[in-house]
Amino acid sequence: MNHDDALNDDLDPLMKEALQWIVRLTSGAATTADARDFAHWRGQDPAHEEAFREAAAFRQAVRAMNLPHPAALRAANVTPIRPRARPVLMNRRAMLAGSGAIAASAAAVMVANPPLGLWPSLAELTADYRTGQGERRDVKLAGGATIDLNARSALSVINDGHGISLVNGEAFVDLPETSRPFLAQAGGERFASRGGSFNIRTSERETCVTCLSGAITRERGDVSQALKPGEQFIASPSGETRVVQVDPVRISGWRQGLLVFRNTPLAEAVEDINRYRSARIILTSNDIGRRQVNGIFHTDQIENAVAQIQQLLHLGVRELPGGIVLMG
Repeated sequence: MNHDDALNDDLDPLMKEALQWIVRLTSGAATTADARDFAHWRGQDPAHEEAFREAAAFRQAVRAMNLPHPAALRAANVTPIRPRARPVLMNRRAMLAGSGAIAASAAAVMVANPPLGLWPSLAELTADYRTGQGERRDVKLAGGATIDLNARSALSVINDGHGISLVNGEAFVDLPETSRPFLAQAGGERFASRGGSFNIRTSERETCVTCLSGAITRERGDVSQALKPGEQFIASPSGETRVVQVDPVRISGWRQGLLVFRNTPLAEAVEDINRYRSARIILTSNDIGRRQVNGIFHTDQIENAVAQIQQLLHLGVRELPGGIVLMG
């Protein structure tokens, strides 16, 4: 038996492929075709999804270490997948020996937001609960809270079941009256409530929490800011915050399969629509994103949204392979 045959007796090819996908997708040269190929690979077999999750699950260790340059991946003998190329194989002992470098580098690049949101981030992949395109999920926590998790959203449970950390997307939270505060974290913001209901959403664009019943308090150091029903707190990545009055029907319409937009910035409307489309709408400029939309869209007929918005705002539309739409 030659050396290569000996190595083949001790291989973990799926883990190897998962690591190669991480390198390829975060190389800076990934394309929409790469994203489609990756989605196909993950969907081929549950073992592929499990292998990718295992490769991404280094987040806990990464938090406690300094992250090296991605060149460490190359030093660990991990090379990107090429179309129709035979995967480069690594024996289990070699992979374990290089796992520190691989873990740090792979997690470092995956923590960054994926370009255009074409695949889930590391934080989304390792969240306790996730939903996909058009999927909603009911979650019941040990502390008594019930959560309706919107499509393409991810959250983790904190505070011994008496709180959530919303990684991305949107959730409706209904709380029983309780003496122990329920905590909600999203986009660097922290909120507490002892009963009632609220809607919380977060993205790269902004984080907002809407009080629907009872009361919820924003906590920032020693300062607290209470919200009453119908009030929405909004925070931008720049640190700017404001409180506005909103229509609860519009905010919670998604729970009835309706996206209700009333003088809504197009960027916000597109975030909602993209939760239900198989491929994303991408706005070509921030100015376009600030234009306002009025209308009601049914989530089970969401493919009509592109034509409707195009007509409402007289925008140009360009379709790319994979169903991606450029709008501007």
